[in-house]
Amino acid sequence: MEEEEGVKRRRESEKPPEDDCCPICFGDFSIPCKTNCGHWFCANCILQLWYYRSTLRRCKCPICSCLISILVPEASLLVQQEKDVVELLKKIRRYNHIYVSGAYGIFLKVLALPLLTRRVLRALMDTLMDPDQVRLNYYLMRIFALFLSWIYWGCEFQFIPTGGLGIWRLFDICAIATVAIFYMVGLYHRWVLRRRVRQLAVLPIHPD
Repeated sequence: MEEEEGVKRRRESEKPPEDDCCPICFGDFSIPCKTNCGHWFCANCILQLWYYRSTLRRCKCPICSCLISILVPEASLLVQQEKDVVELLKKIRRYNHIYVSGAYGIFLKVLALPLLTRRVLRALMDTLMDPDQVRLNYYLMRIFALFLSWIYWGCEFQFIPTGGLGIWRLFDICAIATVAIFYMVGLYHRWVLRRRVRQLAVLPIHPD
């Protein structure tokens, strides 16, 4: 027990290297935190990477690909009262709590369900808007339409006017139209991102 406390104190007393920079943004460390694999990142950078890279899994270290189970902020940050620092420290504690094992970890995961739900929905939207996944989305949406039509028919609902199409054909057409809409939105989104990258690439570099 004393050895674990000593390791914890040593972690909290460590600081990022003064001559180093964040491996994600390549800038000076802003609210630095250390991973369990020993690498330093800006707290906001590593959390943003976690938000957009994975859904329910632990974030992987961009340097060594080790699964990050704990983020330890620099000790001097714990006494600061700035709003941005306090909010990021809350997010770091939330990340650390999500991956605690045992009954306490399950309890913390239940408390984090709103965050996890938002991330699942975001991941679902990213998949639907990915033009490279259009074939997969096409088959999945048609299967989902078949499932919905089976429920509608099995429960003997009659509130949807189907005309001469039938409920299965109507849901199938809606599923195909949804995939087509998301595909076009995804293509437009990709075009906008590439255009921004090209614009940034031609910007002149001003020396300090």
